[in-house]
Amino acid sequence: MQYTKILLTTLMLSSMANAKSYFKTHDDMCENTETKQQCTNDFNSVRNLQIALNRDKNIEVNLKTDGKWGEKTKEAVITFQKHYGLSHTDGWVGKETKTKLDMISKNIKFPKDKKVKHVKLMKYNTYTDFRKHTNLRKSFSVYEDKKLLSHANGRNTELKVDISEQRVRLYVDGQVALCAPCTTGAKRKLEPNTGIIRNQCTPKGTFKIQEKIADKRSTIFGKMYQGKKLVYKGDRRKYKGKKAKYVGASLKNWMRLTSGGIGLHASNYVKRYPGSNGCIRLPYKVSRTIFKSVRKGTPVSIVN
Repeated sequence: MQYTKILLTTLMLSSMANAKSYFKTHDDMCENTETKQQCTNDFNSVRNLQIALNRDKNIEVNLKTDGKWGEKTKEAVITFQKHYGLSHTDGWVGKETKTKLDMISKNIKFPKDKKVKHVKLMKYNTYTDFRKHTNLRKSFSVYEDKKLLSHANGRNTELKVDISEQRVRLYVDGQVALCAPCTTGAKRKLEPNTGIIRNQCTPKGTFKIQEKIADKRSTIFGKMYQGKKLVYKGDRRKYKGKKAKYVGASLKNWMRLTSGGIGLHASNYVKRYPGSNGCIRLPYKVSRTIFKSVRKGTPVSIVN
């Protein structure tokens, strides 16, 4: 009898412990699920993530709990990360975010996990295979050759941005070491995420990286505050209101191409169509890889 009580108590405590560390014991969740470097986005983990975000009264999100990772789930994660002041606000559900999720969801009773047949992720050993099996215009998939990337030293690298495919390629010793989605400039296009009309195409031609700044702020695009109140966002040159404090938009891993302010940088808003104000937006992880692989003077060709 005593043994049974001890066993039941142990199981109960174990269950409580697992409930408090549900997310910490699961894999990361993120975008670009078709590549071997990214996340599997397990159905149960994503569904419970959506439930936890919906139940958090500190943020206002209303996600469909379908267990599918998508743009709305990613944006809700970014809202969550920003609200709690986490060090990463890129929508990637990593260790820090999972720890915070466990803290705010310790009283949530999640549904029983469903048995879902997972699709085996494709692994491409060569760029030729990747190109053959990937719709480069539509896919968010990223190709990386880690062996080639390990040999990058700035002197043996070059970049190519293809506007028609919305893709950036990093070459090391003349071979494709990385191929990733990017977002280039657009004319007269309203960007839904920011409500800003983009009106500058990315210039075509051959350029060289003029400067590298790991944590740059835009001197043109950003937000205007009066006290703590946001009164304007967009091109500061068009602001006509009362005196306000300007906070430039983040341009992490900035690589300048022109004196007119065109460059490559990290962004949360990488789409499969042109949508920037001339710059080349890159996914955060991709921007870090490129930033450390190139140097001032690295050639960059922009083609269509």
